[in-house]
Amino acid sequence: MKILYASSSTIPSRTANSVHVMKMSQAFANNGHDVTLIASEIYATPQLEVGDVFSHYGVEKNFSLVNLAVPKLPGQGYLFGLLSAWHAWRGGYDLVFCRNFPACFFSALLGKQVVFETHMPIGERKLLGRIFFKRLLKSSRLKKVVVITHALKQRMEQDYPQIEGRVVVAPDGADPVGEDVTAMPLNTDPARMQVGYVGHLYKGKGMEVVSQLATRCPWADFHVVGGMDEDLEYWKRECAGIDNIVFHGYVSHHQAKAYIKAFDVVLLPNQRKVAAYDVGEISQWTSPLKAFEYMAAGKPIIASDLPVLREVLMHEENAMLCDCEKIEEWAVTLERLQGDDELKARLSRQAKAIFLEQYTWQARAASLL
Repeated sequence: MKILYASSSTIPSRTANSVHVMKMSQAFANNGHDVTLIASEIYATPQLEVGDVFSHYGVEKNFSLVNLAVPKLPGQGYLFGLLSAWHAWRGGYDLVFCRNFPACFFSALLGKQVVFETHMPIGERKLLGRIFFKRLLKSSRLKKVVVITHALKQRMEQDYPQIEGRVVVAPDGADPVGEDVTAMPLNTDPARMQVGYVGHLYKGKGMEVVSQLATRCPWADFHVVGGMDEDLEYWKRECAGIDNIVFHGYVSHHQAKAYIKAFDVVLLPNQRKVAAYDVGEISQWTSPLKAFEYMAAGKPIIASDLPVLREVLMHEENAMLCDCEKIEEWAVTLERLQGDDELKARLSRQAKAIFLEQYTWQARAASLL
């Protein structure tokens, strides 16, 4: 099948959605399809120092990438969608898989079969977007709507009862971590527990937990990988004087695997409110990439005990879950893992097994198509 993947992501950039669409494009291609990914140059600041973009994301060059620039004008998102739809029509694509709603709407209008994936409720969109979505729901060209959590599926069906039966839940994913991935040297005392956090540092992602946990667990070293420059500077100031926190800064998605492999325990400390860049509050719907990347690496996970995370993580089976507001719970759990090698090994083993069975990008792409 000839697939056009239309995305609002800027590639390359530091956003999680850019990782998602690059990995899914690779996975669609590995499932035997001819794939072209259209990315946008209007929503985020590119990492201009990146050399080969495919290597940066750790993906095979088995699909085409088109960066589509549009003028910075009012309605530029709809212009991008219209140009993407024109590309789909002109290129004779069999399916347009969309992470960009205007591209989905206009592609269906031009007679293309479409699948729309959203990671936020449509009700969060502006009025014009909601009107267009209701019209799209009436089109026989819309085959499925893909969401990343059951919570989001429930919200979509609540807002649009006519969508029932066409919503598919497909959590985020990761690639398996091969034996060729070498753990990043941390240059620390091997007798101390190495605790890692990988991801953004904006409000609600969990640095509130990591910073306090480090002061309560002086026998462990805490490694923070990732973050926008302004967030890094903020947290470095906040953590001044905490000697057992190391900020490694932003690394490519591909390099992050080496850091995760080096950690003894990994943290997923989402708060009850998470304000993501450009898209608003996501805590009720999120399916964090880092959860699956931690599982792929076979690492013991300590995560926040939140309903949306419990869709994937199960307490004392493939993770340890703690109240996101009770730091003492996290400290006790970390100390328990330090003294229980069998528990660490069991959590690691079961997390990796569940990941390989259900949450690879390859499996996600195959199930959707």
